[in-house]
Amino acid sequence: MMKHQVPLYLFGTPGPVGGASTKILDLLPLLSRNFDVKLVLGPRELRHKPLIQYLTANSYNFLSRAKFPRKAYGIALAICELDFFSSGQAQRVKDAGLKLVWSNEMMWPFAGESDAVRCGLVDHVLFLSTIQQDAFREMYRGVKQSIVGNYIAPDSFPFIDRHNAPDFSIGRLSRPDPVKYPCNFPLFYEEIGLPHWRFRVQAWSRELARMFSWHKFDNRWEFYFTNQLPSRVFLSRVDLFVYPLGHSFIESWGRVVGEAMLTGSIPLVPSGHGFERIVVSGVSGYICNCFDEFKALARELESDSKKRHNMALKAHEHARYNLFDQTKHEQLWVQVLSV
Repeated sequence: MMKHQVPLYLFGTPGPVGGASTKILDLLPLLSRNFDVKLVLGPRELRHKPLIQYLTANSYNFLSRAKFPRKAYGIALAICELDFFSSGQAQRVKDAGLKLVWSNEMMWPFAGESDAVRCGLVDHVLFLSTIQQDAFREMYRGVKQSIVGNYIAPDSFPFIDRHNAPDFSIGRLSRPDPVKYPCNFPLFYEEIGLPHWRFRVQAWSRELARMFSWHKFDNRWEFYFTNQLPSRVFLSRVDLFVYPLGHSFIESWGRVVGEAMLTGSIPLVPSGHGFERIVVSGVSGYICNCFDEFKALARELESDSKKRHNMALKAHEHARYNLFDQTKHEQLWVQVLSV
């Protein structure tokens, strides 16, 4: 595919933790195949030495917000920048003459976002799923919209054959946000399992430990702090990715579920989120409507190693060849950014 000569100013922070940050990390090489990408960073990001070393080592162009040009040609793509509107950066982008493509990534608006939309600052809004699009339906009525899903570089999460694993485990990986955990989380896991199962959780925090201090965790539990293990390593140690969520939280897409599938960790996820776009229930994992379904399906998979291995392979193949096909995503982003 021929590289476009249009500059792409990308606002967002690539990194190893968090859905938006890991998304940008994987999008950088994909977008750079077709666009002249210029990453625009805030003061805090510019002081983050590992980030700057990574960008420099991989020859990615970057500049500070303070040096953003007053006049420019091209497109601005902003992904999950919390202060993008409240800081006035969106207005500066438009004043410079750029088309603005915006992706919130969450299920709620950021400060100043609704006012910016009313003022016509957003030319094209991107959504991860129909469930996220529905949450913003009124705010973005009349604005050009696209659903882009998520792209994960498949080679970053290789398939792991768990036939010879020393134990059987269920687990979950997310940022350590209390709203992502159901209030009965420890009991949820323990009531699913049998005494010899392992329960693995990343990322844990002191706040979560206080939140669940009413529970006595025994030696079946393993907790890891943020980034204590690389995501691919942690997920390779989890047979079933069991992902109950807090009652007030709705997942807009669930990037970590795709990462789990790539490694062969079978997802058991709740209905009512964006998971229907990721998991083919009964084929590459399960979407569960109640606790009894989580319990029955987890026990069935634990007791039937052949079924578990076949479903792990199907989860990996569906993720690698359907969800995260590089050519399809590359074509999608070229189309979306041709505003």
